[in-house]
Amino acid sequence: MRTGRLVLMLLTGAIAHAASFDCAKANTAQERAVCDSPELNKLDEEMAAAYKSVLAEVPSDLTAEIRDDQRTWLRKLTIACDPKDSASATLVDCLEAEYASRIKALHHLILHQAGVTFVWASVELAATAPPPGVSIGAGQSRRGHLSASWPQSAADTPDWKAWNNAIEAATVRVASGGRKPPPGNLSEILDPDVDMDVSASLGVVGLNLVTATIANDWDGGGIHPNENSIQFNWLLKEGRELKPEDVFRQGSGWDSYLQKQCDQYLHQALDHEGQSYEKFMQPGEMVKVLRGIVVDPKNWEIDSQGITIVFQTYAVACHACTPAPLLIPWQSVQEMLNPEFVQPKEACTSRGPWGKMPFCKE
Repeated sequence: MRTGRLVLMLLTGAIAHAASFDCAKANTAQERAVCDSPELNKLDEEMAAAYKSVLAEVPSDLTAEIRDDQRTWLRKLTIACDPKDSASATLVDCLEAEYASRIKALHHLILHQAGVTFVWASVELAATAPPPGVSIGAGQSRRGHLSASWPQSAADTPDWKAWNNAIEAATVRVASGGRKPPPGNLSEILDPDVDMDVSASLGVVGLNLVTATIANDWDGGGIHPNENSIQFNWLLKEGRELKPEDVFRQGSGWDSYLQKQCDQYLHQALDHEGQSYEKFMQPGEMVKVLRGIVVDPKNWEIDSQGITIVFQTYAVACHACTPAPLLIPWQSVQEMLNPEFVQPKEACTSRGPWGKMPFCKE
């Protein structure tokens, strides 16, 4: 009899409490759905465990930011999974998808690379609504949204703090299209009819060179979504972005060599039925455009293999014809390199305790 009562008490407790809140106090449709569904309750427990693990691992000065991020997600949940929204198949299906996405995000919130811990910062914003009675233009019937994320180093040193500020500023520039928003109010310059997903991913993490790719996927309701990116190559000791002369010897002809390699590649990749890819622009313009691409480090993805030249959408061809990036191996430009430039080594990458990649060995 005592055993039966104990089992009953345990079952009652399991039903009354989800992992992150008390079901007896559930007051929203979303919370009640989590309490009523064993599958959602399990996801809620998994999410709560991942969230607690993140809080336990990050430095104390970042816990407030992590908590704010979690609260933002909870507020978004009531909007993303609105039971009155006929676009959602069912409330439970919507919640399952949102929980799965959040768990995945929490599992990848922390990255350990080359002895440095990185924590991903994020922001979700809606474009500022126009004043009452003011139209936002033909075809602009809704408010655009921005989802942005970027890594921040947990290292408490001046050089990494400078990197944190710089990559955040670079991510904001990509999200704002180069325009400078009012302090703390990026939403004021967001396009009301465009949804954007801006994300920064780490590449090389060396003793001095740290690289990242900041990608922007945006949808303005056209025929297809669009994408572009910049390469963020940062020198820790100098506290600035990489310049061409940091990599190549001045006067070595590196720029002409890169341009020639890219031109040959583009002819092979884009020429069609006897028509040169240069016909994409007015006579003589493609030469100028291509040079601008190859000499700008924002188009250089640098790693242990070499410099990969990235061609943005519409830069040298139509959207559907955008060529794949071109790798320029280090051995092909060895004699042109600045003697002080240190070529990156193979990255040693590891995610947090939930990731698939193993931890780096010291």
